[in-house]
Amino acid sequence: MDESLFDTLSQWRRLGAQLADPFPVVDGNSVRSLERKGAYFDLMYEAIAAAERSVDVEMYLWDADDVGGPFAEVLGAAAARGVAVRVLADAYGAREALDGPLRATRSAGADVRAFNAFRLPAMRRFYHRTHKKLLVVDGTVAFTGGAGFCAEFSGVLRRGRPWHDRMFEVRGPLVGQLAAVFEADFSRWRPRATFGRLAPLPELLASCGEDVPCGTARGRALRGWPDPRDFTQAFLRAVETADERVWIGTPYFLPPWPLRRALRAAVNRRVDVQIVVPSWHWANAGLWYAACRHYGGFLRRGARIHEYRPSFYHAKLAVVDGDHAFVGSSNMDAWSWRRNAELDLVFHDEATVSHIADLWFADCSVADEVTLAAHRSRGLLHRGFERIAGLFDDWL
Repeated sequence: MDESLFDTLSQWRRLGAQLADPFPVVDGNSVRSLERKGAYFDLMYEAIAAAERSVDVEMYLWDADDVGGPFAEVLGAAAARGVAVRVLADAYGAREALDGPLRATRSAGADVRAFNAFRLPAMRRFYHRTHKKLLVVDGTVAFTGGAGFCAEFSGVLRRGRPWHDRMFEVRGPLVGQLAAVFEADFSRWRPRATFGRLAPLPELLASCGEDVPCGTARGRALRGWPDPRDFTQAFLRAVETADERVWIGTPYFLPPWPLRRALRAAVNRRVDVQIVVPSWHWANAGLWYAACRHYGGFLRRGARIHEYRPSFYHAKLAVVDGDHAFVGSSNMDAWSWRRNAELDLVFHDEATVSHIADLWFADCSVADEVTLAAHRSRGLLHRGFERIAGLFDDWL
């Protein structure tokens, strides 16, 4: 058998449950939300520039532009001064950077790898992308959320306004879980000769981060493909047992059937279900029509839908009752629920849940509510576009 073919098949056989156990809920974390015109980029850049021991990056979107280029440069500078720099960039979403500035990063001494590069023997898994956005510095601070290293988040593109998104700065024991996620993912794309199983979860967590409490946030990291999909299970359980509220912010509202069923059942129990989504003015037309196709079933039951007005809405967060707050990379669509490798956090303490609820409410306050009457008044052409877009629901 061809050696490269053997390597590819061996990789897929080893993409099984290396993180077989879910992460435990841990106390003593601090969580800070970062937003507004790329301010999170400045903090992430400064953290890399000040790194002393290690920098780990896993990224889906990474362009060779005024945002992605400087990040490749500062990573290369860190590697050149002796910091252990590891980069796992998606072979599709980061193809510009991998073919451009990340080559210089590798030449400077960083270990740069591509997630799921195109290989014919593994074609059926080509659509599994890493959708994660993760930076871990010195095992003490991590950044995760929904923003990639590209100009859309800084306002250069998309009609001159930055995409509205957030990153979250995390410190405390939870950093060890995020570092362990990176360790597992990075190990899956190493040369065949170095394949091996990860250490048991307690040992892996102990080696990946510093277990030093520095706040009051209580939560855990949620694994994604090819490990068990914690987000879908945890979020569905929360929605199915909700008795007060389910507030969602998502750029892509194309809910798979289990989520539609759970949300409709929640509305029928008189739970306050509200969803913030992008508006027509900023959204991709096909995705917007596909999302509109789902509005009626929720509006008729009493759910409320709000379209974010100021710019393209790319935030990903959800609050369920007073004991669940979700943030991370997952969207409410088939890509996140069935294909992509995602990374999310769930928090259970009152203060953090309240904080995430405030973020959601701030988004909702500058959104226009879609009424049932307005939805029913849409024309035949609009409905026709919905039906056409709906044919590709699972692939948009």
